[in-house]
Amino acid sequence: MNLTQYVEHWKNSLGGGIYPENYASYLSLNETRFNRIWKLFRPSTSFIEVANKVSHKTHWIIITEPWCGDAAQNLPILLKLIEAVPNATYTLELRDQGTLIEQYLTNGGKGIPKLIVRNERHEDLFTWGPRPEAAQALYVAKKEEGQGMEVLHQALHHWYAKDKGTHLTSEIQENITKYLL
Repeated sequence: MNLTQYVEHWKNSLGGGIYPENYASYLSLNETRFNRIWKLFRPSTSFIEVANKVSHKTHWIIITEPWCGDAAQNLPILLKLIEAVPNATYTLELRDQGTLIEQYLTNGGKGIPKLIVRNERHEDLFTWGPRPEAAQALYVAKKEEGQGMEVLHQALHHWYAKDKGTHLTSEIQENITKYLL
């Protein structure tokens, strides 16, 4: 699906019936997060310079869900970064309605968002996700401390608010340099 279809799915899910009832607050909160980041985020000049060097076609697949806080934080940035890459196309796949995630587990789990970048022959060039490395380290540390999910989520979203996409942009730029140039 494209972004328009994803947003439509998201809006439909706000009315209930698609996801469990206890997801309702996440869907609404994540819509606000996504829209704020979509409105404010711009790729860095450094990223655009590297992205403009990509001379061949690529297809970017993002496995996501509107209820996921990490997806709400990272998806708008990923989409803005993809827009800066010449000849890049993308599709969004819902984790809970697809099977692709089974091939891209993170430590045995279905962590999202998950990015898969492929060439014209549908070969994987690189993958990324479900969160920037520094956020992942924070996540692991909080889990090892025995923190509950509420504390863990607060810490992650605080990290995202301070980072403003810097780590994600840097990691995607590094992957472009390594695998696409």
